[in-house]
Amino acid sequence: MKVNKTQALMLILKDLLEKKEIRKEKYKDLLEIDDTRFHRYMQEMRAFIANFNLDFEVRYNKALDKYVLIKIEDIEY
Repeated sequence: MKVNKTQALMLILKDLLEKKEIRKEKYKDLLEIDDTRFHRYMQEMRAFIANFNLDFEVRYNKALDKYVLIKIEDIEY
């Protein structure tokens, strides 16, 4: 499905908030985008979260090959 950047980011954020994790391949296929564009979208998502001081962050779990939404209080430093 062809969507614009805003729609793609909103879909990804909605799914992250609902499911707490997403897989890149699903969105690459669904949104008809490549790895580079998906990576840029995730950077944009992280910037939005940081700019508005939201109480969570998005991390990539390489072992599970998925992006995970983590509440800040659950983060171990």
